[in-house]
Amino acid sequence: MEQNENSPWKYKADDGREPDESARPDSKDSSNDSHSSHKSIAWEAPEFIDHPHGPGWYSALAASTAALAAIAYLAKDIVAGVIIIAVGIIVGVFVRQKPTDAKYEINPSGLSINGKQYFFGNYKSFTIVSEGSLSSINLFPLKRFTPPLSAYFKSGEEKRIVDTIGNYLPYEDRKLDSVDRLTRRLRL
Repeated sequence: MEQNENSPWKYKADDGREPDESARPDSKDSSNDSHSSHKSIAWEAPEFIDHPHGPGWYSALAASTAALAAIAYLAKDIVAGVIIIAVGIIVGVFVRQKPTDAKYEINPSGLSINGKQYFFGNYKSFTIVSEGSLSSINLFPLKRFTPPLSAYFKSGEEKRIVDTIGNYLPYEDRKLDSVDRLTRRLRL
């Protein structure tokens, strides 16, 4: 995979210096693959974090759904009321699903999740989000309306995964956006 000259980032070594242009593996006088020295790593982890929901959580979901639907009905917007009820039911069914183990692999061309390849050329950076016993690596896309890609891993695997993906994408220290904070707070 060749380095895009118009890329929004440049690789910097651990000591902060930029590599010599003539030493780049993808330069014209080199026949080596640019990532030939980087190996692939693979691991298994749940595809999402399972949050237990008790009867109180489902009661709160039902009560808030009914309240919002009633407000829509009083505002004489029956269609919105029906949509609110449908969304409440969908959320209730969705949160009951249990995660299955996904197979993740980082290779020179990208991140593979259950055999589906996501190419590094479509992403600009990554960050790590810690969530208890599981953490996730989030890849941020170059395209504006494309959602970030998340891959979960157990805490002990973080250094190995970050070191490997750091060969391909720069790390960016980011905070969770408002939608992510809301879904984590609601335990969705």
